[in-house]
Amino acid sequence: MKMKNKLNLFNVGLPDNEDLNNWSKDLIRQRLETTAITSDLVPFVSENSNYELNENMVALYDFHQRPIRGKYQTVIFDKKDGIILCQKNSRQLINHLLKDQMILGAVLQKKLQKELGFYYRHTISLGEIAYFSMRAHSEKHTSWIGLHHMQTVQQEDGKVTFSYQENGCSYNFEFEDCAPHLYKRLAEGITHNHVLGQMLVKYANSHGFHLNLCKCRKNNLVANQEYFYLTKIQNAMNLTELAEETIEEFHKNYGRHCADFFDIKDWQVQDHNLIYRLSRRIKSILQHAF
Repeated sequence: MKMKNKLNLFNVGLPDNEDLNNWSKDLIRQRLETTAITSDLVPFVSENSNYELNENMVALYDFHQRPIRGKYQTVIFDKKDGIILCQKNSRQLINHLLKDQMILGAVLQKKLQKELGFYYRHTISLGEIAYFSMRAHSEKHTSWIGLHHMQTVQQEDGKVTFSYQENGCSYNFEFEDCAPHLYKRLAEGITHNHVLGQMLVKYANSHGFHLNLCKCRKNNLVANQEYFYLTKIQNAMNLTELAEETIEEFHKNYGRHCADFFDIKDWQVQDHNLIYRLSRRIKSILQHAF
């Protein structure tokens, strides 16, 4: 039975067979290492080494030390595209997300983390969406989970299991190679994501752009207030200076992206100053208009 070598035009989704709802690194090897994948799993598995992390990513397992079939360094569970075998390792996928998919990259993530007093970097926060790594992602390759999909997390015997429900099916993703004190780091990550989302909404609203975070995440870990560091949130919610620095960095990165797109080799940050000054003028007008 041959596996698909490219994605179907239609959404594939994850297996709805109860026997295929629990996953770990060992189970992935058992089910996907062989050349003959079972017939009930074949429709859900595809190869895609051009995969880009997105909000549909439920879980990512890193196999860079012992690639699946000798070449697939990551196995990704995507709620729309199914189970994806990718030749890129986790660090390559994350770096692409930060450098090419997010206009602010890691700048705001690091600035806010420092303001909150959190030492380890486990989370990439987007307000409604948050990716959480099993080990600090500044250290090495690691596995990831889409926190915005997960409802519960349990830790037992050195293993951590995140649970996700979709269309009446429950999925459990187990991880072994995790950082110590993971609950504490998870709480820091959820707090980081919450503060970032609220801070950007507040900043945008203060300039006349009326934004609200989607309430559809309320039953997931990203909105679970039991994990919030309330004192940290209270201290950070008025970080207008951080927001200002972030907007400035946004313009610099935007200039870099434009220079790359138009293949401008000698672009410098100061070349973008006129556009930046004009944007500040627009902001000033908005402040008085609203």
